[in-house]
Amino acid sequence: MKPETSALLQLPAFKTLLLARTISNFGNGLSPVALAFGVLSLPGATARSLSLVMFAQLLPIVVFMLIGGVIADRFPRAMLIGVSDILLSLLVIGNGISLATHHATIQTMMIIGFVGGTLNAIWWPAMSGLVPELVPEDQLQPANSFVGLVSNFANIVGAVTGGIIVAAIGSGLAIVVDGITFLIAGLLVLQLRSFGNRREVSEHSSSVFDDLVHGWREFTSLKWVVTVVAGYSIIAMLFESAVTVAGPVFAKQSLGGAKPWSWILASLSLGMVVGVLVTVNARPRRPLIVGLSVQAGMVAWFLSMGQTTFVPLIMLCAFMCGFAMDFFMVIWQTALQANVPRESISRVASYDAFGSLFFAPLGLVIAGPIVEKIGTRATFTTFAGIMTIVLIAMMSVREVCQLPNQQMD
Repeated sequence: MKPETSALLQLPAFKTLLLARTISNFGNGLSPVALAFGVLSLPGATARSLSLVMFAQLLPIVVFMLIGGVIADRFPRAMLIGVSDILLSLLVIGNGISLATHHATIQTMMIIGFVGGTLNAIWWPAMSGLVPELVPEDQLQPANSFVGLVSNFANIVGAVTGGIIVAAIGSGLAIVVDGITFLIAGLLVLQLRSFGNRREVSEHSSSVFDDLVHGWREFTSLKWVVTVVAGYSIIAMLFESAVTVAGPVFAKQSLGGAKPWSWILASLSLGMVVGVLVTVNARPRRPLIVGLSVQAGMVAWFLSMGQTTFVPLIMLCAFMCGFAMDFFMVIWQTALQANVPRESISRVASYDAFGSLFFAPLGLVIAGPIVEKIGTRATFTTFAGIMTIVLIAMMSVREVCQLPNQQMD
């Protein structure tokens, strides 16, 4: 272990963040299995029903993300994260109880999902700016790696646990446990609210609109950022549709239900763990081109679900997909944090998230009807072809290929 890595783990604030992310991501591991099969268990539910619930959850994240970025640059980020987690926990616990007591409907789950997504629109850009407030700049990549590492270990345990709970008892209890993890994580992050500076706002301060314009100018001035975000607007649409709609339907119809799907998601998270481990000390000279090349793992996962029902092979390809995703994610976050001014990082991160997720709600709306029309296997094969084209287009941009690594020793 490098000296700076050892020093990083001695920072009390960073260790508190790691603990919070571990607990909340255990809940995040439960959620995809529990929520998807909870919706599909409702009377008369179809793939279209699942599309609508997931759409209601993701739409406000996209719509309110830019405002969330402005808020996160104006107020203590740890406070925003902690309060958002606590409020979200109440919603999730209520959702789980309604499922367990057979009072849930598609409509109530859509409403809860919409409110929860609105809270996530604040949480997401705030979290992007919190790590630079807790650790020195030269330790950003190891810090991002460790956060991803503990998060994905917790996701693995959560995914497997979720499959067991859903298969044995039902989705309601798993969702309640998910809500409790958010409550604990929120209370932990609130302890970090003294870090960072609240921006003073007076009559001479810039308006929300001015902040949005400044963030947009900062965002669009970097061609490599715009290119990657544009490409990921398509990739995120495909991935979200696969994980939240097409995948659960495929598992229910062809693989045997929640338990095999939970093992596939656990393999995805295990790949993410390994991807993060590699980035702890990896310093590629051209980080973006390396990270995008590795995204072939996601193409392989889509192809496996389009061509076979052999669960071990799908799990292997899910591992490759997970490795690709978090290997790139750590590199991407580090590139943003190292090249974007600290005072506007949350606004740029919000444009990043807004752009990357722009088409995802549309993908969730049409995923159910597409699956019902052409079947899951043809859907996944189509996803693989589209993603291949997008990756080639992104890697053909010179600024993406030539971006140097600012974290080189």
